[in-house]
Amino acid sequence: MKYSSKLFLFLCFISLPLKAEDLVSSIFTDMKQFDKIATQIKQNEHYQPYIISVLHNKELEKLGVSNLKEALTLVPGVDMATDNFNNQTPIFRGSNSFAYGQSKLLIDGVVVNNLFFDAYSEYLSMPIEMIKRIEIIRGPGSKVDGINAYAGSINVITYAEDFKGFESNDKLVFKYGSYDYRMGGFVKNFRTKEFTTYIDFYYQKDNKKISSGPDGLSQGLLGAGNVGLSQSGKAPLWLDEYSLGLNVKYKDLSFKARILKHKQGSAYGINLALPQDSDRLKLPSYYTELGYAKKINNFNVEIKAGLQYGAFDSKSKLLPDGLDMGSVVFLDGVYGEHYAKQRVLYQSSYVNYSGIENHQITLGYRATQEKTVAMTSKLSNRVTGDATLVDYTDTLPFFDKDAHRNVVAFSLQDAYDVNDKLSLLYGVNYERTSYKDAGFEPRISFVYRKDFKNIFKVIYSCSHRNPSWQEMFTKNNRARVGSTNLEPEKVTSYEFAYIRNFTNDSYLQSNIFYLVNKNQIYNSATDPIYRNSAKTDIYGVELEYKGHIFANDQVYANYTYLDGRHSEDEGKKYNLPNVSHHLAKGYYIYNFSGTLSLGSTLKYVSSKDRAKGDTRSKVKTYTTVDTSFNYKNRHYNYTLNASLKNIFDTDVRYPSPQNTYVDDYAQARRTFLLTLRKSF
Repeated sequence: MKYSSKLFLFLCFISLPLKAEDLVSSIFTDMKQFDKIATQIKQNEHYQPYIISVLHNKELEKLGVSNLKEALTLVPGVDMATDNFNNQTPIFRGSNSFAYGQSKLLIDGVVVNNLFFDAYSEYLSMPIEMIKRIEIIRGPGSKVDGINAYAGSINVITYAEDFKGFESNDKLVFKYGSYDYRMGGFVKNFRTKEFTTYIDFYYQKDNKKISSGPDGLSQGLLGAGNVGLSQSGKAPLWLDEYSLGLNVKYKDLSFKARILKHKQGSAYGINLALPQDSDRLKLPSYYTELGYAKKINNFNVEIKAGLQYGAFDSKSKLLPDGLDMGSVVFLDGVYGEHYAKQRVLYQSSYVNYSGIENHQITLGYRATQEKTVAMTSKLSNRVTGDATLVDYTDTLPFFDKDAHRNVVAFSLQDAYDVNDKLSLLYGVNYERTSYKDAGFEPRISFVYRKDFKNIFKVIYSCSHRNPSWQEMFTKNNRARVGSTNLEPEKVTSYEFAYIRNFTNDSYLQSNIFYLVNKNQIYNSATDPIYRNSAKTDIYGVELEYKGHIFANDQVYANYTYLDGRHSEDEGKKYNLPNVSHHLAKGYYIYNFSGTLSLGSTLKYVSSKDRAKGDTRSKVKTYTTVDTSFNYKNRHYNYTLNASLKNIFDTDVRYPSPQNTYVDDYAQARRTFLLTLRKSF
């Protein structure tokens, strides 16, 4: 299917400015999405047709949680993985730990996954002070405005969500911590009768370097003759970034924009050889979105159009001095500069009709045009071995400079309140692309509210993940080779949940799930071409408790059990690779008074089996404990927080692929963080 960018202009004008009735105040009729104000006062999250966890800023700040990544590690069923770029990604319920795009990250409703990896590692360092609330939906049923989430979705709500009558959210924040970490930022809201403007800004940097190695050359990646060139040393994992966000709303119009300039060290090496301290990778992200929402009679229409830019920008020493490639010896090593800039245009229109009693029918589409707009590829001279860079953009590109893809997704769903106790959400998504189509994907879920204390959910859902651009368009690379013949990864999910409410703010949520994954995309050091080579069945149980032990404390705990089977082309089944079978997380906050509190978090991650053919011992179990002391001065309205993370100095490692870093990817050990916040 091919269409030009003119389609976006056409689609913007064919959508009529229809209007819907005011939302019914009862939480039982709000089955399409979280009502923003209801969520603000924590009324209705358990009544939604999804498996949801919500993390709130006030608790996270007391715990000394620094950023979005640290917050996500508290979520049931979520583990973390990384790669040689240190492109970190949350893994939902053990789903393909070496793939990106398994989940979607939205900031105030805007998807920010980059196009190159279909990942959002550059946003995981977003300071928690910029975030008001995090809503995490586990499972493939989390679709918003035609956005397909394969394993889950994360919606970050900033303080742009500001309701009349609530206290001001304006603040200044400063931080200092281990690895010479420094951060400063602010949040500011401006309000008039019809105009609201929100701005946030932060700048942060550190000098993180972590002992790692031996690197991938030790495994003979570039021949036995180069094994002796393998290195161990400090992997440059430093960070240097700033971000500016803007949200403006005037009557029925809204405007959202963000600039993120993200620069980091080259981590474990673009070619799996330990890089120099100054080698860097840039992953900038920019987006703007214009929205229009109007209500008329029984109709409510929402129209959005947006523009996003992202890039992969690497400058690094790729391979060590003395590299012998047979026909040429690189006495001073191999250097490279790789740059690929992508642009995404999107437009969506959704109409909700509430004219049929007890029904909320939603129909709409989302159209996306993706394109590479710039690409350069420079390397050391491949003929002479001289370190001086040669422009190979046309003769030996690392990426397809003409890469493009068009996607259009249609969806129809109905939220039906059968009676005061039973609600039903059912619908279908249909997607076509310039390459392989995902086709029709149905979804149906039931929510039965026996009474306030007992809630039951049954969910059936199908979804998919389109191949990332790295998986499709990478060229002339020893570690990864793209293929445009890839099929979308597909998942079918079956879930059953039971929620027991004890009080308004204490509950136990339990759910069981079974996931059937097909066409999963893998490559390896020995076979770098990306292929649809695996099927995975995953089943498990998640338990989540939130409540109190005493009048002045807060308790949160969860446990996840995962298991299943993984099969590849030949059909033989293996244990799930790189998946922990047991995850346990939780936190405890004790409020000594209105000014003093002590918080602690615990995370347990069990051992992980290796992939087929990988003879290394299992990835080791680890347990980390963090503690935090929080002081709030109510007279001058400032807060001081001191936290110590991984207080027992546990060795934490994320699994590396076979024949790369033999000792996996080492993570930070014991660290400290000091935070000062001033509210206005």
